Amino acid sequence: MNEQLTKWGMLSLAIWVAVLTWMVATQPVATSSKHQAGNAGPVVAYVHGDSLQQGMHLLQNLQANLMAQIETREAQLQQEAKPLQEEAQELLAYANGGQATDDELNIAQGRIMEIEAQLGQMQRAAESQIVQAEQNMQAVIAEALRRELEAFAKEEGIDMILNWGLSGEGVLYGGEPMDITHEVLDRLNANHPMTELETPTD
Repeated sequence: MNEQLTKWGMLSLAIWVAVLTWMVATQPVATSSKHQAGNAGPVVAYVHGDSLQQGMHLLQNLQANLMAQIETREAQLQQEAKPLQEEAQELLAYANGGQATDDELNIAQGRIMEIEAQLGQMQRAAESQIVQAEQNMQAVIAEALRRELEAFAKEEGIDMILNWGLSGEGVLYGGEPMDITHEVLDRLNANHPMTELETPTD
């Protein structure tokens, strides 16, 4: 039970961090009307990402759905793998029984290797399905969060919304006019120009 709770908690945290990372990397290019109108300065707000994670019903619903998918897929995998596992056990028992010939041992060994390959392939296919389900869930949450943040920012005249908390920090909503990287870099380089290293003389 504790292992299940730990698995759930790690999955939840990983999904939420992935959602916020995706949002930071794909922030929309938009600014509020107040900023565009030339007010004194931009309006910046922040959200506690951890509180959003704990209180968002959409996230909780999708996580519960994903967990149910994982449990169902694990049960299916166990059911599909059971005949192969039983066959492998029978082959091992026969091979260790002392009555098998060298040819029969080679055949049994070859079949056991085939079974191991099949089981590995089934496991990888199941994991791939779960990863795809997680990615789909991340995309749904990120898009819903982006839509709501953008609408709220426009309604309230907010130019930029930051994430703040243990889940990480970054811009969840903002646009190109808010990016002053080049201006700051030009100022730094102007005040601290590159100097040529003096060649040491003998």
